[in-house]
Amino acid sequence: MKKVVRMLGLCALVALAFTACKKNDTQKVTFTANVPQTTCDSRTQPAYGAYLVWNDNDEIQVFNQAGEEMDFTAQSSEGLPGNALFTAATAEEIEFVKDLENAEKPYAAFYPNATVNADDNVELVIPAEQTYVEQKGFANGLYPMVGFNEGTKQFNFESKAGMLVVSFHTLSEGEVLYVDEVVVTTNADDDYLAGTYVYDKDGTYVDFIGESNEVVLRSDEDLEIIYSMSREFTFVLPEGALESGFTVQVKYHGDVLETYVAQPRPQNIISAQNYTVMISMPLPNIPEPTK
Repeated sequence: MKKVVRMLGLCALVALAFTACKKNDTQKVTFTANVPQTTCDSRTQPAYGAYLVWNDNDEIQVFNQAGEEMDFTAQSSEGLPGNALFTAATAEEIEFVKDLENAEKPYAAFYPNATVNADDNVELVIPAEQTYVEQKGFANGLYPMVGFNEGTKQFNFESKAGMLVVSFHTLSEGEVLYVDEVVVTTNADDDYLAGTYVYDKDGTYVDFIGESNEVVLRSDEDLEIIYSMSREFTFVLPEGALESGFTVQVKYHGDVLETYVAQPRPQNIISAQNYTVMISMPLPNIPEPTK
């Protein structure tokens, strides 16, 4: 799943609507994805959000009442914000989704990369190493969500993760610096930024198992930092993170260019389905690193 920017709001709730069509006398069930907007908090600067766009081959995991799982893959996103097509085409797939409206309990669906652990629970991971995507984007297959159909042919998704956006600019017009890594670290070891969400197969939330109080956001390319336009770096973090305050280190080829400190403040705590956007910070006036 990728992000398309310059639209207000973050989209984090996903509806999967089921419709039926016939082709060559074979009953097929198609899923369409619709993504509404949520909120975006800014820290003294204008905030531009984004909307989610499904990628072809994005995969969701659907669990029925018996705890049986089946994967469905996006076949056509058509470039439309929040829309994609999933199709149940085989007899096995059609049998799996046929009772969506009549089941005693809702089906549950997970995105992305859901795995079943040894305790027969479903896990969704927020990793400690994330990949840079421009502006307020984040990597495909990163944002964890769970959804329910509630006796209808539509799944409504929600997430317990939010986003932190930090941005940087140079101090002098015409000056160019380069960055390839940004690291966020909380002030308390148990203020977790990465870990694993655990759910029952019916989508009931069980626990968040924290694994790291540090997240590294890396780029495979050297990223220009200039005076006239701040460059944004977006982290996907668990709800409630940053309560203890945090530091931000900006690096290039392993060298620390600058370290910033954010004191514990209620408005900095990560909220689910929400961007927390920090004011752009200046990088020091140093010579351009040798590339």
